[in-house]
Amino acid sequence: MINTSLDLGQMLETKMQYDGERQKVLAQNIASIDVPGYKAQDLVPLDFKNALAAETSKISVMTTSPMHLNGAKAYNQRFLTTDIKNPFEVKSTGNTVVVEEQMMKVTQNATDYQMSTNLYKKIGNLFKEALGLQPS
Repeated sequence: MINTSLDLGQMLETKMQYDGERQKVLAQNIASIDVPGYKAQDLVPLDFKNALAAETSKISVMTTSPMHLNGAKAYNQRFLTTDIKNPFEVKSTGNTVVVEEQMMKVTQNATDYQMSTNLYKKIGNLFKEALGLQPS
């Protein structure tokens, strides 16, 4: 018997937390546009391929002996900040923030967050419909 525990809601929640943290980092970049020597930063991208592999590796198979291994391992994704490599422009003060580039990232991040919240709402509506309640 196979027991799956893939939790899309939890993955969407993690993605929304990531997008929130990324928004803070991008806002800090824009706020530091005139700070001499400031290096623009971004978060290391989420690796959902590894997250999905970790979730599916948690699929447990019923064992018939205590000597069998279950093979489950935890996946720990951290939101790591990194300096932007190969910045588009470096000012004479050493600052690497390019407003246009940061604003494009902010817009993409907002779009990603909105997509995640829409999917999260759809999952909630599916549960409501399964319970016989009126979806919102």
